Amino acid sequence: MSSVLCEMKFQVGGLSEGHHLYHFESTSLELGLAGSFSDDVKVDVALDKTGTQLFLKASIHADGRFQCDRCLTEFEVALPSSYKMYYFTEGADQAQFDPAEVQIIPQGASVLDLTEDVRQSILLSVPLKLLCSETCAGLCPHCGANLNTESCTCSETLIDPRWEKLRSLQNNNMEDPT
Repeated sequence: MSSVLCEMKFQVGGLSEGHHLYHFESTSLELGLAGSFSDDVKVDVALDKTGTQLFLKASIHADGRFQCDRCLTEFEVALPSSYKMYYFTEGADQAQFDPAEVQIIPQGASVLDLTEDVRQSILLSVPLKLLCSETCAGLCPHCGANLNTESCTCSETLIDPRWEKLRSLQNNNMEDPT
């Protein structure tokens, strides 16, 4: 297994056919990721070369520090992700493969750079809804208390005065069962 620090590139020109393993380590800054990501990004790559094609499977581990969308506290979360890609030399037949998983290696290229694919995979692994936990109770909409760590001091039922007429109609219908 080859290990490389910082660069996510490897030689494909002259690479023997068969199974090859690589391990890359980088920082989020070197990958062009914002400050929400921790420094260490680890990538394990399995590469199979046959004839005019390469099949790559990458497993990525990164951590991020985000603000919870419900309670606004900061939390750290692991962001594991993976992707697979088929690389073909120009002119090779790739019709049977998913176009989203195919890249063409230009004629004469001898180095494969995974940096952008790894960066995009990490960005896509960030959840749309950032929660410190699935059971996060959030903040009280009236007093702003963090309901995960303290009790709310608001009265139990705060009623919007705009709904009072509707409530009186509902109460009248409950009293008159005709």
